[in-house]
Amino acid sequence: MARKKRSNFGNYFAEFYDGKLSLPHSYWIFGIAYSIAVGIIIAIFVVAFGLPDKTINVLSLPWIIFITIGVWRSSDKYKGSKFWSVLAKIAVILSVIQTVAAILTGA
Repeated sequence: MARKKRSNFGNYFAEFYDGKLSLPHSYWIFGIAYSIAVGIIIAIFVVAFGLPDKTINVLSLPWIIFITIGVWRSSDKYKGSKFWSVLAKIAVILSVIQTVAAILTGA
C-alpha cells in the first residue's frame, strides 16, 4: 500500500516539532516571528468575539507548548556552543512559566 505523502507545509512543521530544523531557525522563526503572528491572530479572534482578555493566554497555551517542544528538541541536537542550547531552553521554560502564571492569576 502506498504511503500518503505529507505536504511540504505539514512536513515543515513536523520537522520543527521533531527538532530537525536548526536551533537558530527554530528559535527565531518559530519561537519569535511565528509566535508574534499567532499572538496577533489570537488577539484579533478574542477582540472580534468579545472574549475576556485573559482568554488570550489560554488560547496561546497550545502554541507555547508546541514551540517549547520544537525548540527544546532543536537545542538537544544543536552542534554549536552549549551556551546557546542552554539559553534557548531557559527562554522557553520562562515563556511557559509566564503563560501558566498569567492563566492562573488571570492577568
